[in-house]
Amino acid sequence: MKVAVIGAGLAGSECSWILAEHYNLEVTLFEMKSKKTTPAQITPHLFAELVCSNSLKSKSRLNPAGTLKEEIHKLGSIVIPSARAAEVPAGETLAVDRELFSGAITEKLKNHKNITVKEMIIEQVDDILKFGEFSAIVIATGPLTDDALAIDLRKITKCEQLYFYDAIAPILDGDTVDHDIVFLANRKSKTHSYEKKIAQEAAALEGLPQIDEGEEEGDYLNIPLNKEEYFAFVEKVLNGPKVPHKDFEEPRYFNGCQPIEVLAESGPRTLSFGPMKPKGLTDPRTGRMPYAVVQLRKEKLGDTAWNMVGFQTRLTWGAQKEILSSLPGLNKVEFFRMGSMHRNTYFVSPNVLNEDFSLKENNKIYLAGQIMGVEGYLESSAMGVFIGHVIGNKLTKKKLLTIPPANTSLGCLARYCIYGEAKKFTPMNIHWGLFNELSKEDINKYSSQPEQVLKMKKIDKSVKRELMACRSEDLFQQWYKMEFGE
Repeated sequence: MKVAVIGAGLAGSECSWILAEHYNLEVTLFEMKSKKTTPAQITPHLFAELVCSNSLKSKSRLNPAGTLKEEIHKLGSIVIPSARAAEVPAGETLAVDRELFSGAITEKLKNHKNITVKEMIIEQVDDILKFGEFSAIVIATGPLTDDALAIDLRKITKCEQLYFYDAIAPILDGDTVDHDIVFLANRKSKTHSYEKKIAQEAAALEGLPQIDEGEEEGDYLNIPLNKEEYFAFVEKVLNGPKVPHKDFEEPRYFNGCQPIEVLAESGPRTLSFGPMKPKGLTDPRTGRMPYAVVQLRKEKLGDTAWNMVGFQTRLTWGAQKEILSSLPGLNKVEFFRMGSMHRNTYFVSPNVLNEDFSLKENNKIYLAGQIMGVEGYLESSAMGVFIGHVIGNKLTKKKLLTIPPANTSLGCLARYCIYGEAKKFTPMNIHWGLFNELSKEDINKYSSQPEQVLKMKKIDKSVKRELMACRSEDLFQQWYKMEFGE
């Protein structure tokens, strides 16, 4: 049996790997980048390209992104081990050297005995039929689906695609930053402190000696701003020239990736509570928390490229250079890449998908990744892994794979795509708000001190997340054992 996967982004790469490696199915992977790139892509020779950021979110198990990583790693993900092998220092965040990461995935897929790569532009789904009969077809073309194919998919689904705008943050040369002004540090958080406390308590129970880790070396370059500098910067952002939208398009942004100028327009303090929040950081020159901070995260190992964290923008390139260079320590900065905008498209999945994730109008066709209404690299990867297993089970075992439980990270995402409210459906990333609140039974089962927790008027956030993580891990293990017998 043969499966066609259209698109070699994160979801398409994951899906192809699962089908070929874990189910021994023949996969034909179609990718157009060597023939035609989208406005956001810069490496036409690499699969699984990270176009906006080099971050795959938190590594902490007290963050649902952390539990999602562990879930798809157990399911055979190619992305997670590749990311860990290409990791660059970024505190609690899993950030990667983009070329090492994508290069490793590309090499594994191109050299796999069950995967045939076809580098060509697919304008209609029927274009692939000249390569034979396929038992299943996966559309994993992502948010930047080529216009011709997008039109064909609208005809097939009999539904209109929706869109939102996504943005790319600038990358600068760290050697041109004034290191007498910026400082290296990681943001201290309650979650990090809580995890260290749990680890110390576990070591004590095992009779292991306490290890003095010393002062943690920082992974982020931090640009401190005082109150006057912050408001002057906000004023420049508000007044700077922006790249206009097309006349016929309404500007829609994903909440987790709004441009800095859109955030500034919502209120003068918004940036200081968002990408410029100073919480958890101390300026070593003053010994105090700055009024605001711009964080820079390393792009590559052994390189000088640094990403401006959360600084997506549609300011013109000239305005970016002028305004960003006015930040403390950046008066002589040189940019490797300026910020930019691109349009993302997606389907309202509850309207177009069956419960087995095939299209209602054609049950041989499946959607995977951002085009199905999840948002983020990690979430796209997760749905690629899951759809791979759905199809693999269906074709090789004649079995319908059940959706993971609602209070697991993968289960939350998958259920949102099938059972989400269609009228309010927008691309979704993983967060604790998708999970059910802890019940009394959950607290009794997962807490070591349930009586104490039940007496709390409001459960401490770190304790609550620990219990939700324990519940998620337990439920996923039960589901995995039931479905895969291991």
